[in-house]
Amino acid sequence: MSIVFRTPIICVLLFFLTQFINAQNITLNRVEPPNWWIGMENTKLQLLVYGENISETKPIITYDGVTINSVTKLESNNYLFIDLTILNNTKEGVFDIIFTSNNGKELVYKYDLKSKKERNNSNQTVNASDVIYLITPDRFSNGDPTNDSTDDTLEKIDRSNKDGRHGGDIKGIINHLDYIQNLGITTLWLNPFLENDQPKYSYHGYGISDFYKTDSRFGGNKDFKDLVDLSHQKGMKIIMDQVFNHCGSGHWWMNDLPSENWLNQWETFTRSNFTNIAASDPHVSKSDYNLFTRGWFDTNLPDLNLDNLFLATYLIQNSIWWIEYSNLDGIRMDTYPYPDKKVMAKWIQTIKTEFPNFYIVAETWEAKASSLSYWNNGGVNNDGYNSYVNSVCDYPLYYSMLKAFGEENNIYKIYETLAEDFLYGDAFNNKIFNGNHDVGRLFTLLNEDVDKLKLSMAFILTTRGIPQLYYGDELLFDGDKPDGQLRKDFPGGWKSDKRNAFTKKGRTIQENDTYNYISTILHWRKNAKEIHTGKLKHFQPIENIYVYFRYTVTESTMVIINNSKNDINKYSLERYKESLVGYTSGMDIITNTKLSSLKTVNLKANKALIIKLSN
Repeated sequence: MSIVFRTPIICVLLFFLTQFINAQNITLNRVEPPNWWIGMENTKLQLLVYGENISETKPIITYDGVTINSVTKLESNNYLFIDLTILNNTKEGVFDIIFTSNNGKELVYKYDLKSKKERNNSNQTVNASDVIYLITPDRFSNGDPTNDSTDDTLEKIDRSNKDGRHGGDIKGIINHLDYIQNLGITTLWLNPFLENDQPKYSYHGYGISDFYKTDSRFGGNKDFKDLVDLSHQKGMKIIMDQVFNHCGSGHWWMNDLPSENWLNQWETFTRSNFTNIAASDPHVSKSDYNLFTRGWFDTNLPDLNLDNLFLATYLIQNSIWWIEYSNLDGIRMDTYPYPDKKVMAKWIQTIKTEFPNFYIVAETWEAKASSLSYWNNGGVNNDGYNSYVNSVCDYPLYYSMLKAFGEENNIYKIYETLAEDFLYGDAFNNKIFNGNHDVGRLFTLLNEDVDKLKLSMAFILTTRGIPQLYYGDELLFDGDKPDGQLRKDFPGGWKSDKRNAFTKKGRTIQENDTYNYISTILHWRKNAKEIHTGKLKHFQPIENIYVYFRYTVTESTMVIINNSKNDINKYSLERYKESLVGYTSGMDIITNTKLSSLKTVNLKANKALIIKLSN
């Protein structure tokens, strides 16, 4: 009897003791998004709350216009997901979220609610009037040496290591905005600057460990916001690089996932097959598709599972937070086809609802226009999928450009690639480029031929699409894989550098010549409406000479690219007369030379003419 009688007492005591202990160990570590705005088109907001045993509490909000719709617990006891409604007539202010435990203990988080800012939706977008300049922040300029290594991050500065952190930061970019603007650039795109707390190889930014925090080695959130504000004051725009496919293994949630399906989990490490066409292949096997969308990029880049609706909401809200917080002009989404494509379509729709003209470009590494067009076809695909993407990374044109000006030396490759533009919804909104952080340096890939690099620049800056250049290509940076060699430091970005290539004096004669060539085209381009909004008409290349026109009803520019090794005196323009009607003269904007007749022109070997036509 004593055993039967005493056991319930012990159980009851243990139960209350456990409850007491748990109640004493409730903490509140973070609430994300950390603040929000009134006036959003979508009045719903989902908060991720993290803290020890936080799911054992009940959240309470008493603030006019803010209501709790639901509270959800997942597998980990340390998370709560709170769904709110924030009415548009709610007043700005700071309200308390009170988390009450079973024994009455209270934790309070003060949540800041502000009014959504007015945006200039007609101007605050990126289009073909712009030229984008891509920067790898760690390798551009060290503006603040005091943050080269920080206490809250693992990897320390080691400039001698090509794969290490070199100390570039946001302040360094701010310090050289004039250089970028003087070159003729209108828009900056930064490789990811969010925290990457990895023990090594963290400089590139694609292993994010905190989606709401600028890496302290780059500065702080305010530093990035200052960069956006200063750029806007100079009439320039900012594109943020974001990643939904994976996070870094050092992410704060990795030691305590909200649920097992937060990540795409495998019994052993399984790498993606990196086969982009698996996302659009109508005959794809389930195993190939799963390996593409759920395989990991690397052991230190856990693959996020966007089938988890809480994670999908978390990431979508994160994009909206950064747009509103920093007044962004655009987002470049890394590895766009890899995550759940339906969630990615929803992401775009959600952003466009809040910010109608906001620029989004999807990284879509496809070599063929037929595959790339799946993501930008202007409507519904045969499988019923609509990506809602209207700007893609034009790798088919990139590869054709390398074939045109590289070893093959065949400019017909460009002609036949552009002839497939009918596949796209809007090819004129494609982001076109001749270099980026993932490929060998343009100068190296074109066999260090300055003339060929100039031809590439003349083409990229005058054909259809939104051009993007990679930092340093204007100064003939060289290098190829591995990545650390092609993402090299900009000379003069560090006080100890022997020369300062940000200045004319610090550049070689050849570097200045190339810089001036590109800058001349860029500055002319800013006011060339036919390049911004005009149509494209091109003529089949003959003897490696490619001629095309960019034109509107009132403006026209003729581009002649002589990709051959031969000078041609008095090259006849008779073949192009259909596009010369109404024009009697022109100005070569590169040399500032007037052409008094449009019957013939003199062509130099491996040179381009950009002729602004006049009557």
